[in-house]
Amino acid sequence: MRVSILGCGWYGTALARALHAKKYIVNGSATTASKAIQLEELGIKGFEIRISSDTELDAGSAFWNTDVLIIASNVKLVADNSYVKGMQQVATMIRNNGIQKVVFISSTSVYGDTNGFVNEDSPSVAKSGSANALIQLEETILGATAPKTTILRFGGLVGPGRMPGRFFAGKSDIPNGRAPVNLIHLEDCIGITLRLLNMELVPVYLNAVSPDHPTRSTFYTAAAGKQHLPLPEFIDEQLDWKVVQSTRMELLGYDFIIKDWMTWIQNTPEE
Repeated sequence: MRVSILGCGWYGTALARALHAKKYIVNGSATTASKAIQLEELGIKGFEIRISSDTELDAGSAFWNTDVLIIASNVKLVADNSYVKGMQQVATMIRNNGIQKVVFISSTSVYGDTNGFVNEDSPSVAKSGSANALIQLEETILGATAPKTTILRFGGLVGPGRMPGRFFAGKSDIPNGRAPVNLIHLEDCIGITLRLLNMELVPVYLNAVSPDHPTRSTFYTAAAGKQHLPLPEFIDEQLDWKVVQSTRMELLGYDFIIKDWMTWIQNTPEE
């Protein structure tokens, strides 16, 4: 199976390496020539691709000659209107190249904080610019490629290189200490994506969030302590919050690897 990953950042590069290890033919894109060369050194065919309304995509590039396209959007760019418009070119490439399966990596931020439980049937009520841009991107890709697209909405990402103990270390008066966290570990991000690649029928919308939701105060304080960092101080309050449920994960037959965050913190080597 040929897989192209549009956006080899933290998650995309880790996924590319996992796919390469399983003998998939993997193409990966980066926004700079030097990063594309780094992908080549990992055994991944690297391509320099920038998504922008000012940049025309190369329709003849071997990157688009693939069975599966995984779109891992750059979170720092999704609020850029030029990036959103540029993604319309990606939709055209999908149509013109007859790509059979598309996985668009989105975020559970599209649900907004509803002060309750949300799942894949909940409406998107984004309250931030980046979340609203993600909703636009979802609609752009779905409008061009449905029904062969899965929108995979990740919770907050943690794992090697993104250890949560550093996120709030040493800070004080941090609001919303009793709000629940909605997180997913990199291992589960990759495991779920691999499962999707080998399924014929998958849901259009799929949440990927660990079933464990400790409070912000409990989780980040324990994480900082594990890394011997100054402990954060949270305000004991619950303001806007949500608990994201992954109700369709059972359709994949997938069982989360990391489903108890306190145990994970205790067993994770210090970074």
